[in-house]
Amino acid sequence: MIKNEKQYKVSKKTLAEVIEKIIKVKAEPNQNIKHKIFLDSIEDFKKDIEKEIRDYEKLKMSKSAILKERSLSELPSIIIEYKIAHHLTHKEFAKILGLKEQQLQRYEAEGFKTVSFQNLIKFINLINLELKIKETVIKPKRKLRTTSNKDLSKA
Repeated sequence: MIKNEKQYKVSKKTLAEVIEKIIKVKAEPNQNIKHKIFLDSIEDFKKDIEKEIRDYEKLKMSKSAILKERSLSELPSIIIEYKIAHHLTHKEFAKILGLKEQQLQRYEAEGFKTVSFQNLIKFINLINLELKIKETVIKPKRKLRTTSNKDLSKA
């Protein structure tokens, strides 16, 4: 996921380099199976970069700033998408969250994994992000089989 303008610019540059490499590889006369696998690999990489760029541009151009539904584990992405969709710089967003700009950059780089749950909730409240928990079926835990002394004596 592209998280900011700097990463966006780097991704655009990388895409141009990948396209250039694909053109060179396709022009090579010796095209064996290794060559085909390599070409497929870089074309897949190109598609991934293009998707990330499209997603970032779509967020930046969005007028409504409605973020799609997803699981709680993707909450860090939602926070980053909020920043992008609202055209906020790191400095502006850090101020809203009550953080230093460098701390926000660290949190983003780590995917907000080091943020305490309490601070995550605080950030969500500060940006007025509405979270809903959908109705879900609670599945019973699978019983773990314990090994008895009898089983151990057979081993």
